[in-house]
Amino acid sequence: MATPDLPTLPFTYAQWKKDTDLKVSLTDPTGKAKFGVLDKAVEAYAEVPSPAALTSVRDALLDWTTYKDKSGGQDAWKKSDRNKKLTITALYNAIIGTGDNDAGFGIPDFMSEGMLNARLGILYLFGNLSCDEGKYRIITNGLLDLNSKGDGAVSKAVRRSIEADDCVVPPPKGSAERMALRARVSRTLQGIASSVTQAVFAQVAADEPDDADAKLNDIWETIPGGLEMVCELIAEKVMDEMVPFLSNGIAATTGLLKALHDGSDRFVVFVQGRKVALVPGVPTTTLDGIKRAMDHAVLTDVYEVLKGGGNLALDGLTAGIAGEITGIACSAVETLVAFARKAHDFYRIRLFLNDAKALWVQRDRPTSLHRQPYAFNRWYRKAAMRVPVIPVLTLNSGVCGDKMRLLCMFTQEGEVITQQNFDKGVDYIDKVKGWGSAYLADSPYAFTSGDKLVAELIKPAKV
Repeated sequence: MATPDLPTLPFTYAQWKKDTDLKVSLTDPTGKAKFGVLDKAVEAYAEVPSPAALTSVRDALLDWTTYKDKSGGQDAWKKSDRNKKLTITALYNAIIGTGDNDAGFGIPDFMSEGMLNARLGILYLFGNLSCDEGKYRIITNGLLDLNSKGDGAVSKAVRRSIEADDCVVPPPKGSAERMALRARVSRTLQGIASSVTQAVFAQVAADEPDDADAKLNDIWETIPGGLEMVCELIAEKVMDEMVPFLSNGIAATTGLLKALHDGSDRFVVFVQGRKVALVPGVPTTTLDGIKRAMDHAVLTDVYEVLKGGGNLALDGLTAGIAGEITGIACSAVETLVAFARKAHDFYRIRLFLNDAKALWVQRDRPTSLHRQPYAFNRWYRKAAMRVPVIPVLTLNSGVCGDKMRLLCMFTQEGEVITQQNFDKGVDYIDKVKGWGSAYLADSPYAFTSGDKLVAELIKPAKV
């Protein structure tokens, strides 16, 4: 009798471990011990699949799920904190259930076709989009006026913006002294760019695994002119603000360069110590991604964060002058962070659109990704939780399913939502769509499409 093919796990062991690990201490030692057995069984099967290893996984899984149901009621295991990303459900479906399909995630048969079409709608939308990486807007809140020359004094910190076209204008020539200092500032900014960019990636990745081998050059090449152009632009604006302090000679120059390094260190420490927490119970990856962007908008005014650390003691300068130079340096770092975030977004958008195009071409294959809800969500979530414009377009375009399908499509609790929760979700969606429209208007991206329907759906500020 032929041995049936062994099932393939829909995740790596590293993904399983990250998804199911609990950071808080457990008050259920029996459940913890049973899950420990399951974890070891999954690790062994992932490393060397075999009939014996499969039996061990099945037995350990049934032992843990049965225990959870006895102590918490029917299907209590599905609501376990370990299953927030549906990874245990995916294991159950792969080993015992029907595989990676909507039925395995509790979606009724009459809804399955609509759910499949909703995922296909995402591939249709993003598989027919192009993004002009040369069109963007940078918004800052610090001292540097990116649009015009300074007035010889430290400007008031206000909300400012600059369009991409204004960022590629070569800085004017000046005195030999000014150009020499500007070159030093630019080199310093390029030197701290790696740590700043890595911190930006860490900040937006949060609890999502970041397995892309993103290199600094790959990230910054998405912005025309790249990192060198950005640093030249910021350095020129720094010089506009430094004019009143150049009479202080080497102390001002040394203090400025030191403050730039210290400002970047403050940003990295801030990122490491502060994570944006997602509101529990939001039933969709799409809404989670937008909600996370809303939280970031509230919590990450970089200039205020950097200045909040206090002025720096700069040798050879009075406290007042040191404070003003610190403000200039913090504003320069804030501007670099703003450009790094935009470079990050374009880099992620490029990867996501390339994937979507390939998946759209393959949509008729029986193994197409949109036919696998768990695998599809892993792919979509990686981009949606990092780049707000992706879930905003998903929601506001309307091409990816009605509200009922959207609310059910990426449920993280592993259950069909109730009517009461659906009504709350509809109200929430309407409010989030309004925020998304404002986001599109405030931070415009130049998306285009040769598909007439998609071109119509992506018009700005669609509600």
